[in-house]
Amino acid sequence: MKHVLWLFLSGVALATACQAKVDGTAMHEGGAGTAGSDAGGGTGGNTPGSIDLQCSQSQLGSPVLRLLTATEFSNTVSDIFPQVKGSWTNSLPANSVSAFGFANDSSAVVGPQLAQAMLDTATSVATAVTGTALNTILPCAASTPDRTCADTFVTQFGRRLFRRPLAAAEHDRYLTFFDSALAKSDFKTALKWVLVGLIQSPNAVYRSEIGTLASDGTRSLTPDEVATEFAYTFTGTTPTDALLTQAESGGSVDVVALAKSLLATDQGKLTLQRFFEAYLNYTQVGSAQRANVASFDTLRNDMVQETRAFIDQVVVQNHGGLKDLLTANTTNPSIALASYYGFPAPASDYASVARPAGRGIGLLAQGSILAGRALPTSSSPTQRGLLVFSRFLCETKPTPPPNVPPPPTVMLGTVTTRQRYEQQHATGGCANCHRLFDPIGFGLEHFDEGGRYRADEGGLPINTVSDVPKSDATPLFQFQDEETLSQGLADQTLVYQCFAAYMATYAYGTSESCLGASRVADLKAGTIGIADYFASLAAEPHFVKRAAGQ
Repeated sequence: MKHVLWLFLSGVALATACQAKVDGTAMHEGGAGTAGSDAGGGTGGNTPGSIDLQCSQSQLGSPVLRLLTATEFSNTVSDIFPQVKGSWTNSLPANSVSAFGFANDSSAVVGPQLAQAMLDTATSVATAVTGTALNTILPCAASTPDRTCADTFVTQFGRRLFRRPLAAAEHDRYLTFFDSALAKSDFKTALKWVLVGLIQSPNAVYRSEIGTLASDGTRSLTPDEVATEFAYTFTGTTPTDALLTQAESGGSVDVVALAKSLLATDQGKLTLQRFFEAYLNYTQVGSAQRANVASFDTLRNDMVQETRAFIDQVVVQNHGGLKDLLTANTTNPSIALASYYGFPAPASDYASVARPAGRGIGLLAQGSILAGRALPTSSSPTQRGLLVFSRFLCETKPTPPPNVPPPPTVMLGTVTTRQRYEQQHATGGCANCHRLFDPIGFGLEHFDEGGRYRADEGGLPINTVSDVPKSDATPLFQFQDEETLSQGLADQTLVYQCFAAYMATYAYGTSESCLGASRVADLKAGTIGIADYFASLAAEPHFVKRAAGQ
C-alpha cells in the first residue's frame, strides 16, 4: 500500500513539480554547485565559484524556490512537532554544496535519491505524530476523531508546513484524500498518510522566493515569504506561528531589529556558527591524523570547540567586527589544549585567555585552521595560503595544467618546509599557480602540522617574511609573520568586500552579484560588527524583492 499511496500523493503533493512559472515562463531552479555535505541530496553543477566585489550599490537577485537543507528540514519538523522530537528517523542523504562551500545553494533540486528519502522520512514522522502523542498534538483526536478533526489538523499543520495558509483547493484535496483513506482504514491511519503528503509537498520542502509582480517590474515577496526568509536566514528553521501572524497582519516592522532579535536566540547563534564552519571548514581537523604529534588525536576535537568558542566570544558576546576576528590577541582553549599549546590555563574549558606575545593572533592562529590545513607529517604553505587566497581575497584557484611533472626530490631534514616548497614550485607549470598562494602560507610556518608554535624546524631557522601577491605577482602588501599578515589583511578593503560577499552568499543561498553591498563600508570602518552586518542583510532590497525573472 505504501507505494500506491506514494503514487497518489505524488499527484497531491507534487502538483507544482520542481519548477515554478513566472509570468507564464518556466523558471528552472538550476545552477552551480559541487558535491559535498549537510543538506539533503539536491543536485547541482560543478563550476568554480567567483564573486563580483565591484559593487556600487545593492542589486536584486532572481526569484527561486530554495530546497530546505537537511538541517533546516530536521529543525522544521522538530519545531512543528516538538512532542515527537527524537522519535522519528531522518533518512535524508548529504546535500550538494555550492562552489563556495555552503549547503543551502538555491540551485539544488529534488532527485530520485532524495525523493525516496523524503518518503521514508515523512512516513517516519507521520507514524510518530499519529502514535501515542496524537492526542496531545491534536486534542480532538481523543474526543471526536472525525472529518472535522482532520480539517483542524490540515488547517493548523498545513499552515506551519507550507509557511502560509493552504489555498481552498489545496485544503479540499487533502480532506478528499482523508475521506478516501478513512473508508479503507481508520482515523489515525488516514491522518498519517495525509501528513505524509503534506510533508513531501514542494510547498513544504521548498522555500518560495517568487513573490508577485509589482508595478515597477520587480517581484515583491508575499508577507509569508518574507516571514520565511527571516526565519530560515536568521534561525535556520521554520517561522513560528507568531512570526507568520505578525507578517500576515500587515503591520510595519523594524527589519534589522527583528533580524537582531532572531540572531540573539540560541538558534540564531547557531546559524552564525554554521556560516563560519562552512566558510572556513575548520571542523575538518576533527578527522585529521598527525602521527608525529603527541596528544593530537585526543585534542583535535578540542580545537574545533576552541574555534567555536573564540568566534562566539568575538562575534556574539563582544559584537566584534572582522578586524577583531583577524587580530584578537585572545583565544578560547580547553585546559588540556592550553597546555598542548604552551598557553596559560583558562579559568575553565573554553574560557578566554590571552595569547603569549609572539604566538600568533586572531583567526589564522587557531589550531583548528592551522592543523586542519596541513599534511600528516608536515605543515602545508599551499593549503594555508589557499585559505586566505580564496576566503579572504575571493580569488579562484587556477586549474592545474595537464602533465605537471613530479617535483624534484629534496632530502627532508636538510631544508625547511618553505625551502622545499620554493624549490618544488619555483619552475614549470607549478609556478604559475603556486606563486599566487604559497607566499601567503609561508607567513604561517612558525606553526607545525599540529597547530603548535615552533621557534625553529628541526633546528633550522624559519623564515616567515613574505608577501600577499596580486594576480600580476606584485605584492598587495608585505609581512613578517602571522601577526603582521593578519594585521595587513585587516587593513585591506578587498578583505571586507570578500567577507561580506561570502556572508551574503550564505544568507541568500546564491552567489548572484552585489546583493548585500549597502553596509560593507561600515563593516570595514568598524562601525558595525559581523553579527550586525549579517542582520543588516534584512534591510537589503533583495530580502523582500526579486528581479522580474526570465
